[in-house]
Amino acid sequence: MATTPPMREAQSWMLTQFRAPDYATFQAIYPIGSLEWRRFADVCGIMELFGVLVKHGLVREEVFFDLFGGIDVLWEAVAAVVPGMRQAMDPKLYENFEALYHRATANSAR
Repeated sequence: MATTPPMREAQSWMLTQFRAPDYATFQAIYPIGSLEWRRFADVCGIMELFGVLVKHGLVREEVFFDLFGGIDVLWEAVAAVVPGMRQAMDPKLYENFEALYHRATANSAR
């Protein structure tokens, strides 16, 4: 799932081209339905799924972080946009992605 060509393209776009300092700018640059909006939603959605799997112990944290890196970079790319999205849509939006980020940064400190 995370290694399919469309997901790799979306992750690459997030890491190299995505730029939005806040949710209002995000909405203006990447309107709902645009390719870029879908890429953003796909990357955040898969990271949310991974966060749920790790949170519930369905995937061991150590195994996950051995397989996947760059969670911190991805979260830091979207972190300024998410608060506005949460306010507009759902206060818990991408909370497991954010928790995964905190786990990743805690792991790197060890």
